Amino acid sequence: MKIAIIGAGAMGCLFAARLMSSGNAVHLIDVDPVTLSTIGSDGIRLNMEGRCSEQVRVPIHRAGELREDVDLVLILTKGSATETAISASCDLVGANTWVMTLQNGLGNASLLAKHVKASQVLQGITTIAADLMSPGVVNSGGQGVTHWWRLAGEKVPFMAELNDVLVDAGLYSYLDAGIEAHIWEKVAFNAALNGLCTLLDCAVGELVRQPQGQQLIEDVVRECYRVARQDGVAFDQTRVLESITHAIHSQGHHLPSMLQDRRAGRSTEVESIQGAIVRIAKRHHMETPVLETLYRLLLLGEV
Repeated sequence: MKIAIIGAGAMGCLFAARLMSSGNAVHLIDVDPVTLSTIGSDGIRLNMEGRCSEQVRVPIHRAGELREDVDLVLILTKGSATETAISASCDLVGANTWVMTLQNGLGNASLLAKHVKASQVLQGITTIAADLMSPGVVNSGGQGVTHWWRLAGEKVPFMAELNDVLVDAGLYSYLDAGIEAHIWEKVAFNAALNGLCTLLDCAVGELVRQPQGQQLIEDVVRECYRVARQDGVAFDQTRVLESITHAIHSQGHHLPSMLQDRRAGRSTEVESIQGAIVRIAKRHHMETPVLETLYRLLLLGEV
């Protein structure tokens, strides 16, 4: 399969390396000069927990340089860059090209559908953990799964083909018609864990040293659940809280991507995660005092 991956961060590099190693024709696209130079000369170094590191050569281009139809455009930028990413990728999208988002946050698929036909959009989430140590160098434990489905609803033959490609690459892919619930579950997970770690400047394991930390996590997830239900999606609160507990105890030293962005002086995904939930709540005339306070405090630290 011919695949263009937009965004050479931790997840973009992980997917590019695994998909390239399993025999696909992969092209990375990014805008950062250091990333372009480093990956262009050295490729991607993927350090998988418990396995030997692998160095994978993946072609990388500036936005607009690659001008040919591909089978799949995979968007793995931050949510704040979704529209810019798809606008710069129009030359890659032909009549038979699919565009997939596995980004954090809410509303990414709808943004893509403003620029390409909704019938060509796939949406999903991945819980695979990956940390970008430096440009082109990624550490991953390999745990986690990817759930996805078609924005327009019904299954088509390409979806089974793509699912096989992802599974062959070791990306634990599942076709799931209930994808909206999974998207909200990950948003609730990130709203609590990423948001609180970023605000407190701490690793995930430090959140529950005091009982107030656990209480705040539960308050955020509960508010997310209420908003999702009002917006027509029911997700499993218990599963989200269990996932957070697992992350705290098994990846206690992990720094969430939002905190890594904050420490590096980059903008975070606060608008597509906490901000998006607060805006949906306001649309339904709902009060979300914990989430709104967290959102406003996080905005104070934005660049």
